[in-house]
Amino acid sequence: MKLFRQHMVRIQGFSLVELMVALTIGLIILSSVSMLFVSSKKTYTTQDRLARLQENARFAMQFIIKDLRLTGYYGCVDEINADSVSNTLNSSTSFAYNAQIPLEGLNSAAGTWYPSGSATLPSGIASGTDAIAIRMGDASSSVYIDTEMPNSSAELKVNSVTGFNTGDIIMVSDCTSTDIMQITQVQTSSVKLQHNPGGGSSPGNSTQKLSKAYSPSGNGTRVMKFMTRQYFIATGASGNPALWRQDNTATPVELVDGIESLQVLYGKDTDSDRIPNLYLQAGAAGLQSAADWSSVVSVRIGILARTVNDKDTDIDSGTYDVDGDGANDFTALGDRNKRRIFQAAVQLRNL
Repeated sequence: MKLFRQHMVRIQGFSLVELMVALTIGLIILSSVSMLFVSSKKTYTTQDRLARLQENARFAMQFIIKDLRLTGYYGCVDEINADSVSNTLNSSTSFAYNAQIPLEGLNSAAGTWYPSGSATLPSGIASGTDAIAIRMGDASSSVYIDTEMPNSSAELKVNSVTGFNTGDIIMVSDCTSTDIMQITQVQTSSVKLQHNPGGGSSPGNSTQKLSKAYSPSGNGTRVMKFMTRQYFIATGASGNPALWRQDNTATPVELVDGIESLQVLYGKDTDSDRIPNLYLQAGAAGLQSAADWSSVVSVRIGILARTVNDKDTDIDSGTYDVDGDGANDFTALGDRNKRRIFQAAVQLRNL
């Protein structure tokens, strides 16, 4: 009996003090683990949102840079002037089809385009942001003249009409000249493109006669779609600012969400060595006339990308120098988004 009582004493439970100590230690450990979990989740969420921001910025830059490198690509023509580039469209000097000016800029979403002076601004462009217009032929085209034109008004006999439609604006180019016109009929069976005067689609051709009768050449006389491509910032479908693109007079297309500002500087060569001596905004002194713009050899692009769901803990009311010219050109609206600046300089190899 004595041994039984001793055994019972040894298997007694925890005291209240011991239990309280154990619960306190457990709560401290649980709290620490919870704080670690919350912190890890917050870090993951922030990094994920920043990764998406960087991915959006990369896509936006890729779109713009790819087209900037093709600025003024009109086949293998060396110079763009009235002697080398002929335009038979009814609206040959309108903003959408003015092939004599391969590059234009709009500063701070206001005023006019330089150097043309056009006041046709992109629809819905965000206040304070720049826009850029690039004119070029479709470098991916593999369509060529395969039979000599009997005269300068003849239809174009080509190797393929795939990808062309009635109403398309096209250019035919060899290494000495380029002609721009509108297709009025695609002859699939005979593989020909007609460019008659008038036509059912705007703008139509003022004449059927081109600058010359084109013929196949050693390097190929190419037939390409011609476009004036604008890039600008406007409100996207999500309600956030986004990068938009418009080709000729077609409906603008939203490309990348979360791009808040586009700022563009143009590199001007003042000593004819193909190296920019200074970077200027469109319309600044020294970058207004067509003669000024003929000295532009590079473009510096700056974009401001932001996260898109306003969930950060820190409020952003900072200012940003998007184009890198030393002057701030964007002030955040005091929201809870993170922002990053991305910049790139592009040499204009066709100008």
